[in-house]
Amino acid sequence: MQLTAAGSGSDPKRLRLLSALLAAAALLALRLPTNVVPILNVDEADFAVESGVLLDGGRPYIEFVEKKPPLIYLLYAGGLALVGRYNLPGLRLLMLAWVAASAWVLGAIARRLLGERAALLAVPGYAVAVSIGPPLDFHAANAETLFALPLLLGTWLCLPVDGDTPRAQRRRLLASGALIGSASLIKQQAGIQLLVLAAFVCMRASGPGAARRVASLVAGFAAPWLLAIATLARVGALAEFYYWTVTINRYYVANGNSLRDGLPLLAGATVVLAKCSPAVWVLAIAQLVRYAVRPRRASALLCLWFAGALIPISLGGRYFLHYFLQLLPPAVLLASDLAVEIWDRLHAHRLARVAVGAAFGLSVAVPAVRGMAPYRDREVLSIPHAMPSAREVARYVREHTSPDARVLVWGYGSALYFLAERQPATRFPYVTYLVGAVEGTSAWWSPFRPNEGLEIPRAWDLFFEDLERHPPAMVIDTSAPGYFAFTRFPPSRYPRLQSFLIANYQRTEVAGFPLWERKQ
Repeated sequence: MQLTAAGSGSDPKRLRLLSALLAAAALLALRLPTNVVPILNVDEADFAVESGVLLDGGRPYIEFVEKKPPLIYLLYAGGLALVGRYNLPGLRLLMLAWVAASAWVLGAIARRLLGERAALLAVPGYAVAVSIGPPLDFHAANAETLFALPLLLGTWLCLPVDGDTPRAQRRRLLASGALIGSASLIKQQAGIQLLVLAAFVCMRASGPGAARRVASLVAGFAAPWLLAIATLARVGALAEFYYWTVTINRYYVANGNSLRDGLPLLAGATVVLAKCSPAVWVLAIAQLVRYAVRPRRASALLCLWFAGALIPISLGGRYFLHYFLQLLPPAVLLASDLAVEIWDRLHAHRLARVAVGAAFGLSVAVPAVRGMAPYRDREVLSIPHAMPSAREVARYVREHTSPDARVLVWGYGSALYFLAERQPATRFPYVTYLVGAVEGTSAWWSPFRPNEGLEIPRAWDLFFEDLERHPPAMVIDTSAPGYFAFTRFPPSRYPRLQSFLIANYQRTEVAGFPLWERKQ
């Protein structure tokens, strides 16, 4: 289909509607077939279990601990309150509307920066780009997908509008900053967009005017954070919030992968991304190079945005694929801009346009069909969170404990808590802090890397305080079956834990998992 600029013979409203419908169709076609399993990514289980504590009236960072800011748990709690506490497929259905809204806002940004035709491409382009890829990273209800909408809205509000008064500009920048601040309350990495937008504002103005605009942006950003801090202080959770989201995040980044270990992960992620959306990445990188040679009106923001998104993706050298979702909005904008330019340059060559259009269509359709085909198998989608053995041990726990019973999963256990529909006996939905198994690094899986220096002694103290307060009805040991590669950390390695189990529990085995049932 030939995209025609508004005002040159086509109805822009009809084209915008068609663009939105294409995006909706892509989201439904690519995401619904994978929305058939209880868990796609362990992060979903983390957030679901933790938000369950909030639904029970618990306090964040005290009744559960996590290194992310509080808004992600509130969003999960609100969503699961609507669809059911243990209904992640229902939450993902709600998220379809969230992603569609994100695509629409990205189109609004493209319209203001790049023109109508780029906007018409960007909307379905974003919907496809965030949906072709391993569902574990792309289709799960993860923080990157959730913070995209407020981040995009904040970016759109920051863009200059012709005829704006200085007062109106400051109001928009206040709102922009507040939305970016809200995005960073879902996950800290979104906060990099404040620096991107502040640099963009400074490049467009100078002197006192620029300073006042940046001050408005920063003030808006600070507002939701101040509200969150005041709320946490009111419920007595502020000190623990600081410890888990600041101190522990420093630990998490500092103990990430070295350059030597991280580069292979980056290379692997790059290969997967290129296979998923080759047209987006080829066009985006090509347009970045062209912007460097010949800057244009939109080049400053898009280059800043692309470069800025790379910073949080690279922190710690883990390069999980879902981190790259933060990079897709500027990549899609860059790719849409170049695609329109190529189309225009071929205006006198119909056969060339047909060939380019066919090549572009194939570069989208082939990865969508071939790349997503394996994920139509429910058991493939269930790896490694909800494999048959995990479902069996979870079913055993449901059948042999009361609904209000608490259990302990020794390992990365949030998925088992979720499958068993039971709350943790401790504030730790996973015990990596206790054993020094730093996520995404060889400290988790390599027998040649010592862990003792990575253990957090305070976590052990809190762990046993919780066990005294809420003795678990059952304890599931995930080290023996190697669930989530937890083989290196059997309870026998920790005398205090082993003594607690022997004194209070009787060992049995279910589906390969050692299971300790409380003595009568």
